[in-house]
Amino acid sequence: MSEQKGGEGEKGKISGILERLKAVFPDNIHLDGRRLSIAYLLVFLVISIFLFPPTRKNKEIQYYEGDIANTDVIAPFTFAVPVSEQEKEINRAKAAVGVPPVYRRNDGGLQNLPGDLKGFMARIARITSIDTLSDEEKISHIREAAPVLRRDDVSILLSREKRDRILQEGLRLQQSFFDGGIINDDTPLRRRDYPHITVIADDEEKLVPSSPLVRQSDLESVILNDAAKIFRNDEKTVKIFYNILRSHLMPNLIFDLDETRLRRNNEMDKVPEAFTVSENQRIIAKHDKVTGKQVEILKVLEANRARLELETSFWKRVGVYAGKIMKILILTIILWVALMKFDRKVVTEPARLTLAFITLLFFLLLMALVTRLSFLDPILIPVAFVPLVITAFFGLLTAMIFSLFTSFMLITHSGFPSSLVFISLLAGGASIISISQLRERKNFYSIFLYVSMAYIAGVTSFALTNSTGIREFLLGALWGITNGFVCTILVMFLLPIFESLFNVTTNFSLMELSDLNRPLLKKLILETPGTYHHSLLVGNMVEAVAEEVGANGLLARVSAYYHDIGKLAKPEYFFENKGDNLNKHEKLSPTMSALILASHVKEGVELAKKEKLPGVVIDAIKEHHGTTVMAFFYNKALEFDSHDSVNIDDFRYPGPKPRSKETALIMLADSSEAAARSLKEPTATRIRAIISRIFETRMNDGELDHSGLTLNDISVIKERYIEFLIRFFHPRISYPNQEDDQKEPDNENSNKQSSESQGKKQV
Repeated sequence: MSEQKGGEGEKGKISGILERLKAVFPDNIHLDGRRLSIAYLLVFLVISIFLFPPTRKNKEIQYYEGDIANTDVIAPFTFAVPVSEQEKEINRAKAAVGVPPVYRRNDGGLQNLPGDLKGFMARIARITSIDTLSDEEKISHIREAAPVLRRDDVSILLSREKRDRILQEGLRLQQSFFDGGIINDDTPLRRRDYPHITVIADDEEKLVPSSPLVRQSDLESVILNDAAKIFRNDEKTVKIFYNILRSHLMPNLIFDLDETRLRRNNEMDKVPEAFTVSENQRIIAKHDKVTGKQVEILKVLEANRARLELETSFWKRVGVYAGKIMKILILTIILWVALMKFDRKVVTEPARLTLAFITLLFFLLLMALVTRLSFLDPILIPVAFVPLVITAFFGLLTAMIFSLFTSFMLITHSGFPSSLVFISLLAGGASIISISQLRERKNFYSIFLYVSMAYIAGVTSFALTNSTGIREFLLGALWGITNGFVCTILVMFLLPIFESLFNVTTNFSLMELSDLNRPLLKKLILETPGTYHHSLLVGNMVEAVAEEVGANGLLARVSAYYHDIGKLAKPEYFFENKGDNLNKHEKLSPTMSALILASHVKEGVELAKKEKLPGVVIDAIKEHHGTTVMAFFYNKALEFDSHDSVNIDDFRYPGPKPRSKETALIMLADSSEAAARSLKEPTATRIRAIISRIFETRMNDGELDHSGLTLNDISVIKERYIEFLIRFFHPRISYPNQEDDQKEPDNENSNKQSSESQGKKQV
C-alpha cells in the first residue's frame, strides 16, 4: 500500500511539473502562427550559427594520399596538428613501455648470509673433528644439522679439503650474486627486453644493467653450471655445493609493481595530444609520394589558414556568415512552403508549430553534440528521431517533409558528405514506415529494427562501392545500430511528454483509449448497455468509411466509443437503455424532456474532462449532435402550444457544429444508426429513404459546413452507411411457430411504438 501511495505521489509530482511546463507553452503564447514562425526562425538561425559556426574552405594546396608532389610544401606559420586517437594510444603505449621496471634493494637480510654459511660449515667441521664418532655417526649428525642434504652426498663433507673449497667458492659466488642482484620477479623482464632496470636503495635510485641480474627462478641452473666448472663435473660435490649455497641465497631486488605502474601512468599522461609544425618547416618535399599523415597535416594547415583569414579580415568573415545564414534560411523557407502546401496547420497553429520547433531544436543539439565529440561517428546523428516524432503527431506526408529537411541540415550546418545524407534519408524513410505500422507501444522494438536495417543497408552499399575495409564497414554498421537504439529510446521517452505538454493526441494514445476493458467503457456496458452497443456500431461505421474521405479512422472510432458517455448520468431517460421500464418522458413536458436529452452532451464533456480524455475526443462529444433540433419534442410542444410561445432554439442541442471530418462522420452515423434501429420493419428501401432524409436535413441545416467534407465525401459516406445498415438489419427467416409466440408481445408493444421515438435520435 505504501508503495502504491509512493507511486501516486511520484505521478503527482510529474503531473505537477508537466502542468507548470504546459503553462509556458502555446496557450500562453499570444502570437499568431505567422509571428511565431518568424520568432522561431530567428531563434533557429541564431542557435544554428552558434552551434555550427561557419568556416571558410579554401584549399590552396590540395594533395591526396599517393600523389607525387610537384613542389615543396613549406609551413607558412607555426601550427599544432592534433594527434588521432589511434596514434595517441600508440604513443601512450610507447611511453609506458619506455619506463623501466622499478626494483627496491633489500640487503637487510643478506648481511648475515655469509656469516651463516661460515657458521654452517664450522658446525660440520666440529662434527667431523670428534674422533670418538664413527663416519656413519658423523654423517648422521651432519644430516641432523642439514636435513636437506642427501646421505650419500654428506660423506664428501668429511673431507676437510672439500669443505674448505666448498666454503671458499660458496662465499665467492654468494658475493657475486649479491653484487649483480637477485630479482624476485622477472615478469616485466620477460615481457620486454629492458637493457636497464631502476633500483631504489636508501632513497637513491639508479639505472642498473639488466644483463648481470640473476632471476630467482634461474638460481638452480646458474649455481649448478658454475659448480660443474669449479668441481670439474664431480656430480656429488656439485649437488652438495648447490644445496648448501642455495639455502644461503635470497633475492635482494624486490619488484615494486605500484611504483612502476605510477611512473608509467605519469609518462602516459605526458603524451601530447598534438604536435607542432614550425614556421618554414617542410611538410612535403618535391617529388615525394604524399602520405596519409602529410594529407592530415595539410588539412590542419588549411583549417588554420582559413581561421586566421577570418580573424584578420572583417569582410571575409561577413561573407562567410552571410553565406551560412543564407543556406539555412533557404532550407527553412523550403520547409515552410512545403508545410503551407501540404500541412498548413503545422505553421498556423501555435501548439503544433511549437512542437515541431522543439523537435528540430532537440535534434540540432544532438547533432552538435555528435559533431563536437571527435570519438563519435557522424552516423550517430539521430536523423530518424525527427520523422519518428513528426509521424506520431502530424502524419506521414509531414514526416517525409521533415525527414528531407533534417537530412539536408547535415549539409547546410556541417558540410557532411552526400553519402551520409543518403544513409540518413534511408533511415528517415524506415522510421516513418515503422512508426506508421505501429499499433501498440510495447512493439516499439520494431522501430529499432527498421532504422538499424536501414543504416546497415546504407553503410553496406557505400562500403561495396568504395571497397571499404571489413573493420571500417563493421564499425559503421555498429554505429548505425546504435543510432537506431538511441532514436527508439528517445521517442519512447519523449512522446508521452510531448503529448501532455502540447495536448496533442497521437495514435498510440488513441489505441490505448480503444481498449474496451477501460473502466469507463466497462461502466458504459454495465449501466447503459444499449448506448454501449450503439457506440460500438457507430465506431465500426465511421472507421469503415473514414479512409475514403481522408479522415483519421482510429480517431473517429475511438471518439465514437465515447461520444455518448454523458448518458451515464441519466441512462433511464434514453430509449435504448429503457428495457421493460416505463417511458419516463410520458410524464414530462416536451421542454423538460429536451433539456434532459441535451444535458447528456454537457454531462459527457464534464465526465470526459474528469477522465482526462484527449481534446479531440471531447470535441466529438460536443459536436456529435451539432445544433440539430429535437424534432419529436419540438413538434409535440407545438401540438400543445396555443399561444405560439414555443421557441425552436429551446429544442436545439448546444453544439457546436462538427468542425472536423471525424466528428461529422460520427454525427451522421449516430443519427443514421438510431433512425434505422427505430424502423419497425427495416427493409432496404426504408433504410435508404430514412438515411437519405437525414443526410439531406443535415446538409440543408448547414450542420456539415465546417466539417471539411465535400459533396462527394458526403455522397460516399451516405452510400457506405446505407450498405452497412442494410447488411446489419437484414431480415431473418422466422423459426417454426415463432410468429405465434411473438403475437402477444407484439400486440403488447404496439401501444408503445407511438412513443418509441422518444429519447431516440431526432431525425
